[in-house]
Amino acid sequence: MKLAVSDAQIEAVAEQVQVHKFGGSSLADAYCYRRVARIVTEYAGASDLVVVSAAGDTTNRILAIIDAKHEGEQTGDFGMTEVLLKQLEKYQKGLITELLSGDHQQRLLALSDADFCRWWDWLAGNEVIDNRPELLSYGELWSARLLATLLQQQGMQADFIDARSFLVADDAPEPLIRTDISRIGLLNRIAPHVGTRFIVTGFICSDPDGRSLILGRNGSDYSATLVGSLIDAKQVTIWKDVAGVYSADPRKVERVVSLPILDWHEAEELARLGSPVLHPRTFQPVDRERMVIAVRSSLKVENQQTRIGQYEDVEPSGKVLTALTEVVLFRVDLRDAKLIDAFEELELTPLISWNEVEHHHAYYAYHQNHAEFMTRWLTARDSKHSAVQLPGYSMLALVGNRIQESEQYGVFKQEVGEQALRRLALVPDNSAVVAILEQKLDNRLLNRIHSQLFNHRRSLGVLVVGRGNIGSTWLALYRRLRERINEQMDVRIIGILNSTDMWLDYNGLELNDWQEQFERLARPYEMSQLIPELPNAPYDELVMLDLTDAMPVAQLYPSFFANGLHIISANKRAGASNESQYNEIRTIQQEYQREWYYNTTVGAGLPLNYALNDLRNSGDTIRSISGIFSGTMSWLFENFNSQVKFSDLVREAKARGLSEPDPREDLSCQDIIRKLLILAREIGLRLDWKDIDVDSLLPEHLADIPLDEFMQRLPELDDGMQDLYQDAQKNGNVPRLLASFAVQDDDTVRARVGIEYIPEGDMLANLIPGENIFVIYTDWYQEMPLVISGPGAGKEVTAGGVQSDLNQLLSRLNKRS
Repeated sequence: MKLAVSDAQIEAVAEQVQVHKFGGSSLADAYCYRRVARIVTEYAGASDLVVVSAAGDTTNRILAIIDAKHEGEQTGDFGMTEVLLKQLEKYQKGLITELLSGDHQQRLLALSDADFCRWWDWLAGNEVIDNRPELLSYGELWSARLLATLLQQQGMQADFIDARSFLVADDAPEPLIRTDISRIGLLNRIAPHVGTRFIVTGFICSDPDGRSLILGRNGSDYSATLVGSLIDAKQVTIWKDVAGVYSADPRKVERVVSLPILDWHEAEELARLGSPVLHPRTFQPVDRERMVIAVRSSLKVENQQTRIGQYEDVEPSGKVLTALTEVVLFRVDLRDAKLIDAFEELELTPLISWNEVEHHHAYYAYHQNHAEFMTRWLTARDSKHSAVQLPGYSMLALVGNRIQESEQYGVFKQEVGEQALRRLALVPDNSAVVAILEQKLDNRLLNRIHSQLFNHRRSLGVLVVGRGNIGSTWLALYRRLRERINEQMDVRIIGILNSTDMWLDYNGLELNDWQEQFERLARPYEMSQLIPELPNAPYDELVMLDLTDAMPVAQLYPSFFANGLHIISANKRAGASNESQYNEIRTIQQEYQREWYYNTTVGAGLPLNYALNDLRNSGDTIRSISGIFSGTMSWLFENFNSQVKFSDLVREAKARGLSEPDPREDLSCQDIIRKLLILAREIGLRLDWKDIDVDSLLPEHLADIPLDEFMQRLPELDDGMQDLYQDAQKNGNVPRLLASFAVQDDDTVRARVGIEYIPEGDMLANLIPGENIFVIYTDWYQEMPLVISGPGAGKEVTAGGVQSDLNQLLSRLNKRS
């Protein structure tokens, strides 16, 4: 094959074209495909190459079909094979029909029909396909073809390339690429087409005769860097379901640390030792002086990435704890010189090897993925049966630059020394220390060693209950303040719940499009069953944000406390529950030493509770509190006059989110009573519902009807409210709904909620609509009261108050640590 493009075109490709790679989990379903298409649109250049794996679990499905057919050939029953093949066909065609439409859909369905016709012929014995890689290659082919067509449908210039058309290799356990002919084939294909994004199949190549080969499981990473090296690209971005490389596998270890950079030596050693993020061959074709590999998350694009490249003057440091729960360990008789030489010449490098001369034994440890190959290899060479495979071994390794000089080296050596250590050794370039253990690994051991090696920041998992006005507004506020919040602790939202469904992920939720994600990923749940599971979340502390007005949630506060959660509440119902239930909540809270913040339950975002606690802690005594406790009632009465219907104001308040979801909570004074109870209890007074004198604005005949009917019958309030207004006006007053409580001389508490007539010039009659005002008399403030006023309703100020409570909790937890 001859090069058919100019030097200028080759140089343009090298300077302008980058390579992107997406694995199977990034293409698991139609939603994932659309997300990848968005990433390609926003983050890939117009001429970039995109290498893809088979969608989701397609490769595993194909392997299962191959195995089932083999079993069917022994038993004569191909029923299971047919079932599996039908499921695969349904899955692949389902992706096409969900993602594509019109001519694009029809064209791809026709190609898919042809492919599966061949599969069914193979199953029926009408076509012989004895090359497993050829069957496996369909997974990548389907992915590349579908993604390219999806981009075309979205108006992009795109096409797909079957890597077997240019990537040529000689068959071997790890195929040996013929670089020159592969480079020519690829450049001839892409260089003339500036402005076209090519989607390339990963994982597969072909031998010189066109026979399909595979690059090994997870070989698509290697495909990406290989393609990048063939065009001399400056950068290859590997998009995964994790945001780069971490200090350990985040699926097994809690509180891992993300790494912004890795040196080539560190990354290559990490890959060789079996990192789940990096394929062992990924770095073989790389020009280390030119190329950078970026590892990024396709799920959380904005998150930190890890850049792997050539970095100078890197300090000695252990960066990554990596583990293999099972390794293949061979013991070989040193007296079989021929077999020892074969092991030493084997291109498959062991994880670690060593000699025990006194026992005439050599040892070679390999990744479990190579077990089948090594068994076949030994069968052909070990005629004297000099090699024995030893079961029950695992590996731990600490990877980092100049590892023996790092502080973590001694810690690692001590920790593994306390285990069933079989061998500890440094790799030749001092980029890792490897321990072979004669024991099984469990996550508890990994977590303990990781915590000893890496100092971690304390972490807080946040469970958000309620996704209405306040919940949605707070989540938007949290997103804006996330970096500032995380300066104090590692804070992550682990769940969002409404009354029936929950979206839970202990790794932390992605909030960019959380409403859409919630609709897609939320599942039904039972709160009573969920709560006992929450302590399993991998966080130092947990907090539940109750942003509902739900009594069933409030009734579970003792259970939340008993299971180790703190609570931040905008829900008044727990703080204003009957006295016996309230005392139970407080008892459990104190027993389990949990925090409970609820400043927003009275005064929305006003620092009322903080001020009262500060006075009491400073030695003052609160004698009385009175004022307008309801932002809703403030807004209604400040806007109410003889020209305005009260019912119209109630409707407007509900529409603007200024009232409770059911305005009768406000009109009946139930909401104000709750606030009065919370305030009284906050300063240590014993007060219950029966102790409060209440004048409700809600007629009894409207109290228990359905909400929709009540809203229709609101005008029935208007005549009575106008009479009230006119009566107040006779003496130059205006009606206002006030709440108050006072401690009497005999230490009893007198409490009242109801309409009072206020002179038009009084401050209580001239508030900004929606403003709360609290007039506080104490031993120190006897002649002139302390007055706290400000917005008493609204989702923004309430969300801000919730955030203030979260800040208080973080400060408190940091003082504990």
